[in-house]
Amino acid sequence: MVHLDLIELADLVHPEQLANEIVRQNPDLPIPVPLEELARLAGITKIEPFSSEGFEGALVANDSKSVGAIFYSDRGPRSRQRFTIGHELGHFLLPWHRQTTFQCTAEDISGRAKADWEVEANRFAAEILMPISLVKRRLAVLKDPEIAHILILRDEYGTSVEMTARRIVELSDYACAVVYSKENIVRYTIRSEFFEHKLSVRKGERLPTQSPSREAASDTDEWHEIDSHWWLAEERNMDQPESVFEQTLVQENGHKVTLVTYEPD
Repeated sequence: MVHLDLIELADLVHPEQLANEIVRQNPDLPIPVPLEELARLAGITKIEPFSSEGFEGALVANDSKSVGAIFYSDRGPRSRQRFTIGHELGHFLLPWHRQTTFQCTAEDISGRAKADWEVEANRFAAEILMPISLVKRRLAVLKDPEIAHILILRDEYGTSVEMTARRIVELSDYACAVVYSKENIVRYTIRSEFFEHKLSVRKGERLPTQSPSREAASDTDEWHEIDSHWWLAEERNMDQPESVFEQTLVQENGHKVTLVTYEPD
């Protein structure tokens, strides 16, 4: 059973504040987070799938944004649909998102979003689907980051591999980074605050020549040790570790998630 005191949410303007307050009000919040139930308590009276080639999600609300409806694309996995619902709920709850109608494309609900309110709605979705306090508690138990931990938390929280990996790295107390690629071309990278070195690969570049991440199959339980210069860029006044360790998850359609870590000095 969850509950929501909307008065306590009314003056919160940042996505993280909103999500944290919802979690605070629900100390026994079930996992995966019951997103639809929270949305209905917030004033969303309808949450329905729809078929559209152009839009991933939509919000329609009254002028005071006390009542609204959320629609999400019926295409794609359930984890994607949950993120879309979270995104539209963010538009509904964030006070300066004053429009009563939002029609969001796949780009809006991704790391490529450009408009401030789309970026904020994405931040809210990530924060409410994988709340920081709950995830950090799990990471403290799991300890060293591994691909296996990404898969465990993906199943627990009902989120995608990509979002889960990003969240783990963002909240990790270890020196780790994740590299997202398609057909061995880097899409983007995320580093934890403890990963002090710059990666040697950037968006649009190929995965390192000698990296096992280039292989067509992966064993997510196996760690590969590789000379650090294949993954880490040379930097003045910074000594590189001799080697780094990597694991790769090979997904469908050429997508891969590579976890890179090293032992700090």
